[in-house]
Amino acid sequence: MQQMGQTLGQRLEQRMSQSQIQSLDILAMPTVELRERIAEELAENPALELIHGTQQISPAPTGQAKLLERKEPYYRNDRTSSSFSTEASDVFQTFLENIPAPQQQSLQSHLLEQLFVHKLDPLTASFAERIIGNLTNDGFHVVPLNELFKTELSKNKGEKALAFTRHKISHALSVVRRLDPIGCATRDFKQSLLVQAKILFHKKTEIDPVYAYTIDILAHHFAYLEKARPYSLVRAVNENKEIPYKLTQENAEDILALIASLNPFPGRAFTPDITPDEYIIPTAFIERNDQEFTVRINNLEVPILTVSPEFQDLISHAKDSDSKTYIKEQMQKAKVFIGSLNQREKTIVAVLRKIVSVQEAFFLTGDKRRLVPLTQQQIAKELDVHESTVSRAVAGKYVQCQWGTFEIQYFFTNAVAVQPQSSPIQSNASLESGAFLQSNASASSTIPATREGVKDCIKELLTEHTAKGSKLSDQKISDLLQEKYGISVARRTVAKYRKELDIGSSYDRA
Repeated sequence: MQQMGQTLGQRLEQRMSQSQIQSLDILAMPTVELRERIAEELAENPALELIHGTQQISPAPTGQAKLLERKEPYYRNDRTSSSFSTEASDVFQTFLENIPAPQQQSLQSHLLEQLFVHKLDPLTASFAERIIGNLTNDGFHVVPLNELFKTELSKNKGEKALAFTRHKISHALSVVRRLDPIGCATRDFKQSLLVQAKILFHKKTEIDPVYAYTIDILAHHFAYLEKARPYSLVRAVNENKEIPYKLTQENAEDILALIASLNPFPGRAFTPDITPDEYIIPTAFIERNDQEFTVRINNLEVPILTVSPEFQDLISHAKDSDSKTYIKEQMQKAKVFIGSLNQREKTIVAVLRKIVSVQEAFFLTGDKRRLVPLTQQQIAKELDVHESTVSRAVAGKYVQCQWGTFEIQYFFTNAVAVQPQSSPIQSNASLESGAFLQSNASASSTIPATREGVKDCIKELLTEHTAKGSKLSDQKISDLLQEKYGISVARRTVAKYRKELDIGSSYDRA
């Protein structure tokens, strides 16, 4: 017969705190979900304050601000007196979120159609076409103009020839920027807003000085828009003795309304086959400077938060203990949330730096065949974190580099059997080292070691033989992979990769 009773004992358990759980949840969020979570926290916690919409992390989002949001942006042409509206304190967020619905026509084709109407000389027209071909979906340059026209701007030419070329490039750039949508062919949204303002407001500066103030602030004092409030703009401008003009509350409201009427991403209206909610927003950028790479978080779409100084001051004016307790609790929640955001950024950057270190050959060349086998477990071991942390850091997130935008998961790929022609096959144990992977990729760069590299080879073989008018069966592709690249892949694996490439069988192919 079983006896029931109580016993006393000790047990050691490790449980995560609410702040740790929140930090892990935020780490796993893609940019869109994170933005929604931040909006919820701002609405619920009065201790949180929106500083501005971007962080000062070069080039595109440097010191940029999420301006104000107006449900109905307006500008008073009658110049009548007005009372301050609380709605005047919200600009960039609304017009960032309410970007016009995309059309099926691409941005490039839309611009080229307009370009053909202009009667340009052949050289200027060719420069303009090259500029248009160098635009992202947002309407920004993929590579800087000095790189795009590196050959034409070579110093080997005479001064007169160089000046003539620069004039033609400048003319072509001016033409493209004035095409619909206005403001394309710029470095980033900051320059795009300035270009739009100069084109649209220039003739009105003599009628109303507010137009001139708007252009000047966008050009020289963009940081003054960080607080995104009319009274903050008035104070910042009026306290600067080097600025020759002074603003009134009314001036500031009108300036912010004018800026809200501009489009920070002019090209997005022509992004095909997607809706605004389906934009792929890169979580980070990988940028190359000569042979070195830098990783920076994309804070263009994610605002910066701080603990509100005004809310902190309330504690000294609170008369009862309940009020003081409430203020302290909200401030603590705000600090924990901000800490979670900072930890998310730190973790993602650390993971991406390791990925770049291992996959350096790909980032240097853009050749998919230079990708090397890499697992999340390897990255976790290098960073001394749990594998689940790496999984959360990369899940559903994208990274943009000079070769395009890729899902971070793309860089984690398994090894395939290869037979280097000049060196013996390395043991499986050696694959544990990321350092080996990088050096091994350099040593046998012509032999793809990952499934993405193999798929690229299959695509190349099919393209080559299609041009010759011959069809390849899956078995023949498997034989050619072994013969030409030293890749040992079974026929059924070839069929699997071919389907992933959305390529039909030899019977279905024309």
